[in-house]
Amino acid sequence: MPTSPSLPAGAHAHIRAASIHVTLGSRPVLTDVSVTVSARSRLAIVGENGRGKTTLLHVLAGLLNPDSGSVSRVGTVGVAEQNITVRAGETVGDLVAETIEPAQRALRDLDAATLLLTEDAPGADDAYAAALDAATRLDAWDTERRVDIALAALNACTDRSRPLSTLSVGQRYRVRLACLLGATHDILLLDEPTNHLDRAGLDFLTDRLRAHPGGLVVVSHDRALLRAVAEEFLDLDPSPDGRPQLFAGGYAGWQEGRRRARDRWEHDYEEQLAERARLREAVDGARDRLSTGWRPDKGHGKHQRQSRAPGLVQMLKRRQSDLDAHTITVPEPPLRLRFPELSVRGTPALRCEGITVPGRLNAPIDLILEAGDRLLITGPNGAGKSTLLAALAGTLAPVTGAVHLHSTARVALLGQEVPEWDPTATAGDIYARHTPDGARSLTSFGLLEKQAHRTPLGRLSQGQQRRLHLAIELAADPTVLLCDEPTNHLSTALVDDLTTALTTTPITVVVATHDRQMLADLADWPRLRLPDAADEVVPEDPSRRRAIRVEAR
Repeated sequence: MPTSPSLPAGAHAHIRAASIHVTLGSRPVLTDVSVTVSARSRLAIVGENGRGKTTLLHVLAGLLNPDSGSVSRVGTVGVAEQNITVRAGETVGDLVAETIEPAQRALRDLDAATLLLTEDAPGADDAYAAALDAATRLDAWDTERRVDIALAALNACTDRSRPLSTLSVGQRYRVRLACLLGATHDILLLDEPTNHLDRAGLDFLTDRLRAHPGGLVVVSHDRALLRAVAEEFLDLDPSPDGRPQLFAGGYAGWQEGRRRARDRWEHDYEEQLAERARLREAVDGARDRLSTGWRPDKGHGKHQRQSRAPGLVQMLKRRQSDLDAHTITVPEPPLRLRFPELSVRGTPALRCEGITVPGRLNAPIDLILEAGDRLLITGPNGAGKSTLLAALAGTLAPVTGAVHLHSTARVALLGQEVPEWDPTATAGDIYARHTPDGARSLTSFGLLEKQAHRTPLGRLSQGQQRRLHLAIELAADPTVLLCDEPTNHLSTALVDDLTTALTTTPITVVVATHDRQMLADLADWPRLRLPDAADEVVPEDPSRRRAIRVEAR
């Protein structure tokens, strides 16, 4: 059914990508990727950081042309990108107006067609039918209300006159996401849509995506979102044959299929390594027998040495030939997180007394953390979670109160965003600059492949940069680890490994997060909930006077 490119195509909408190849710099990012997205698709694109998930999404959206391969599209496509650019002078109202313009135009066309119909103008019936069809496909009568609902639900700025340049990155993202959810698109392509959302926003987004009548492709590391909305998983992680793997059966089917594929891969790789070791041992044994093992005592059996030598030489040649012919056809499996063995010294680790930062952390916080303690910090956006962690880390001075560290305490902060490092320096250079002499090697953590060590930072994905940041913080052998939204930009597999490490390491760990799966995984941790910055500060238990003492676990 032919449709206008600006109108939804309904059940006929689709995106078909065939044999996509993309190389960035000298590195192949996508190799022979084929995927079809229909109006009924609920597809998640997953994989470790730097595997090309965002690149593939941009190819599907038409934002990036592949080096080879083809992409065809039918219907309207809405895209939520991770990075947000702001035009000079652009306001919240400009974004809303841009979103609702197709619907407003359709309604104006419908009014004009209605007038022609009342005047019995020639062709009025066809014009009215076309205008009504367009308005119906766009659900034009309800578009602005949907945008307003989404702005409020995502806690986004509703002031139409507010310049976007005056909003934080998170606020700008929420405005754009609200406009996207309020519009009418056949297929939604979403890149990390849960970033910058609090619990209420996450729940609203999940409900809207589940109710979306068209196709959906999501790139996300949010495990709760993937469980709720995805039915198929296109896994871009390395595989033995180098091709992406498609798993059905929802999140559980992906996890089980991935586990089985990984187990087979590791088994086959270990078998080939073992066979190569056996062949090498056979060569060494034949060489030893030729040089020393077969010789009789000195002065005896000269003829024996002469008769046996050719046979042993031939045996050595056969063994060497077998070794030379043997190749490792199964590539080495991907890395897995290796959390360092950290030690704890000193108690208490730190304490703070009545710290506040007006406008950012209004409720005075008294906190005592001892060696090995755990603490989970929650609260809506703007409550001061990041501010509290920065104050505990010593990177932000509180306006009132004080933070006291034990003399042996070493505090590491994994912030929401990576530091502003030199984009031309390689990951290995940055690691060397920001770690003490004698620190663990970058390879020891299993966070970045060796190729990434030699790659300039500006060519690494956000997830790879965050992995580098985590490696730098761990290299300092912290006794207190503060994690601000630690799941941001990290793959689901790494987040699972990191969660296990955070719960088992002997050092003190504080986590601030909105991640619903991590909140469930850490449900037994002591919890500090910060109130909204605009709320009146009323402690849940007045007798505690907002003083938190975490019991040793």
